[in-house]
Amino acid sequence: MLLRFRVENFRSFRTEQTLSMVAGSFKDRAESVFHPRGIDDGVLSAAAIYGANASGKTNVILALRFMRDAVRNSHARWEPDQRIELEPFAGESESPTTFALDFLLKGVRFQYGFSLSPAAVREEWMHAYPAGKKQAWFSREVNKPISFSAKMPGDNRTIERLTRPNSLFLSAAAQNNHEALSPIFRWFSQALFFVVGGRSTIDPRTSVLCDDSCLKGRAERLLSLADLGVAELGAIDPFELGEAERPNEKQKAAVFVHRIGDSLTAFREGQESKGTIAFLSLLAPVLDALDGGGLVCVDELDHSLHPLLAIEVIRLFTDPKKNPKGAQLIFNTHDTNLLSADVLRRDQIWFTEKARDGASQLYPLTDFKPRREENLETGYLQGRYGAIPFLNPDSFLQNEEER
Repeated sequence: MLLRFRVENFRSFRTEQTLSMVAGSFKDRAESVFHPRGIDDGVLSAAAIYGANASGKTNVILALRFMRDAVRNSHARWEPDQRIELEPFAGESESPTTFALDFLLKGVRFQYGFSLSPAAVREEWMHAYPAGKKQAWFSREVNKPISFSAKMPGDNRTIERLTRPNSLFLSAAAQNNHEALSPIFRWFSQALFFVVGGRSTIDPRTSVLCDDSCLKGRAERLLSLADLGVAELGAIDPFELGEAERPNEKQKAAVFVHRIGDSLTAFREGQESKGTIAFLSLLAPVLDALDGGGLVCVDELDHSLHPLLAIEVIRLFTDPKKNPKGAQLIFNTHDTNLLSADVLRRDQIWFTEKARDGASQLYPLTDFKPRREENLETGYLQGRYGAIPFLNPDSFLQNEEER
């Protein structure tokens, strides 16, 4: 379960930016706050990020995805002499890029992070808090031996010798079955899900969902509740399709069965509504997260979705009966209806705004201390919290009239 995520010098983020999932002391929507063992604080089930176009909303999600991918791939897939493909803030290529996570795993709080330059891992650290007491499991600095705590069991020095300058010790440890660090690697690898992109086509995860009887039944129920006209989901061999329609020659293709009158009619992906495909693309990672208590990060939740449908996706996470394992959702959106729909707490709302130097700032609504009865949607659109484009409608019209 994610508590905090911190990033510095990545894409539009120049200085340190932090997204917190720790709940404030608000009484509104208390049911959407989890109280897991291992910490005294409540933990939020969802967080929404608002901001103008090109303000950095997507970069929050991309930064977290980069961190996951580095943990997954740095030892097993990055080439020994390969430079680390970072995207630092413009003009800051000499400064390291830093990522850090504060999270819970089986009732134990962990803090893990690393700093990278294109040539090497500059720093890496892991802290554990069993019974609430800090243990510095390992600390790494470039060109220095790694410092290990006696509290972290495992053949640490042997794995240290196998760790390349451009790979993370956590990745190398997991590839060598480290007893203490392998569960943390699996959390990064299997419990973090990302939905980024236009969602105009079905990805392989969705095709697997259509071919799994249990998952398919749950997806069909949610599609039915979403009033999309889909009665059943099916999966057919890709060679039954034309070459241009095959998503993958080894992956079955999704088929959408609609009830039209008294008969059933099957639609292929190219015939189906873009909204249906966008919703279905969310279901595979959402169901996986709900089943295992994972984290789903969605870029543009409102893409091709009706506002009422977006609300129901959020409620899958904020309703404790639907989300008994404490799964979490982080998303960005332009849908201001969510601000007045009584679906989000004040401490679940975040904003991104771009400064004059092009750097993005990430900050919470709670910085403005809004009153409980305050109309958040109106306040946001009026610019009370920033994070909106500075537009001059008269100039827009005037420029068009002069053409």
